[in-house]
Amino acid sequence: MAELTFLDKLAQLRSTNCENLPTPEYAVLSRTVARLRRTKFHEHCLQVGETVSDFEWTDPDEHHHSLYEVLASGPVVLNFFRGYWCPYCKTEVEAYDNIQTALAELGAAYFAISPQRPETATVLPESYQVIFDEDNRIAHDFRIVYALDQAERELFQSWGLNLDEVNGTSAWELPVPATFVIREDRRIGFQFVDVDFRARCCPEQLIEELKSSFS
Repeated sequence: MAELTFLDKLAQLRSTNCENLPTPEYAVLSRTVARLRRTKFHEHCLQVGETVSDFEWTDPDEHHHSLYEVLASGPVVLNFFRGYWCPYCKTEVEAYDNIQTALAELGAAYFAISPQRPETATVLPESYQVIFDEDNRIAHDFRIVYALDQAERELFQSWGLNLDEVNGTSAWELPVPATFVIREDRRIGFQFVDVDFRARCCPEQLIEELKSSFS
């Protein structure tokens, strides 16, 4: 049997996860997606051609880095995900782990960014860094953060998922799925943003974009 593609895995998750949820629970998630679409959330995010602000982080070895410092060596891919508790995010992170060699050959640095505190996460991939985005500060700069309404918060809590504990903040906020390629001139060269938590940028699409536009 042929190995499932990334998109096949997402489709399988839709079937085994969302479509099997009780109708009231699925309705809560659907209303959130509809609310974000209605407010034209995507139009308010950073767009292709806009300049990205610098930000800093500390890696597990206590070394300090900044986006602009890394951009001096080539384009940077930033992949925002909600957390390891999300099966779609976990599938996405694993898929991007498989293209690290291809990204390196194209001269692109890759960083996954999540508001989930590292100590509450499962084992992180060793082939690239996951940046802890405390209080979604970086995601806020990209304007991809939304606040959960009361119904969605109560749904998460009914699943035993307390975001205030997982993320270490009182704000019940999450980034929408988003992938950006930042050019060496500090401007966005490629953007994938979708308010539907089940939608993700296909790794193969990203590789093709880098090959055609950045190599």
